[in-house]
Amino acid sequence: MESRMRKVTIWGICLVLFVCSADLWAQRGGSSPRGIEITPFIGYQFAGSVPVSNGKFDLKDSEDYGLSLDIPLPMREGVQLELLYIRMDTRMEISKYSYGVVTERETFDMTVDYWQIGGLNVFQMPGSSVVPFGGLTLGASHFKPKGIAREDEWFFSATLGAGVKIYASERIGIRLQGRLLMPFQWGGGGLWCGTGGCSVGVGTSSVFLQGDLSAGLMIVL
Repeated sequence: MESRMRKVTIWGICLVLFVCSADLWAQRGGSSPRGIEITPFIGYQFAGSVPVSNGKFDLKDSEDYGLSLDIPLPMREGVQLELLYIRMDTRMEISKYSYGVVTERETFDMTVDYWQIGGLNVFQMPGSSVVPFGGLTLGASHFKPKGIAREDEWFFSATLGAGVKIYASERIGIRLQGRLLMPFQWGGGGLWCGTGGCSVGVGTSSVFLQGDLSAGLMIVL
């Protein structure tokens, strides 16, 4: 808890410094630059759970980190192509039910990787260094159990997000964002099957609804 509060305090101080720098930049007539933006970021992911035919998968909340690459599109003013990678190291809990009662519970470490491509719509205001945006991406998610004999799982996934970019100068800024992360499981089958069989069978389509709050340092090329 103390470590988490320290991180929040550091990010709060950084945000205040960036906002002050952005105000000075705007007063000098600066606005958001147009160029390729590379943004390493860290955040916190609210992982969520999904019910299945005879149990439930519960992915635990955890810190996450990643990298985004935003490329302006010359033919569409205010639109950027985005390449996105997100990683979370967490724990997965699988519960089996019988007549509404938990009969078996298994917990193991897991890494979750998102590989996405999509677009951002930025709302440029003349002379302002603060730029709101919204975005949608599509791609794949990789769920990889660690330390146990279970198979990796790949899912089609999408993200939907919104946030703000604050430019402190022509080449640097900060990006604050919230996302909805949505890996999809289609049709029948089993998740996290191993040498001893499948833990819980999936009979219908399902989706993990996850949330993400992040902050990153933008570098404009």
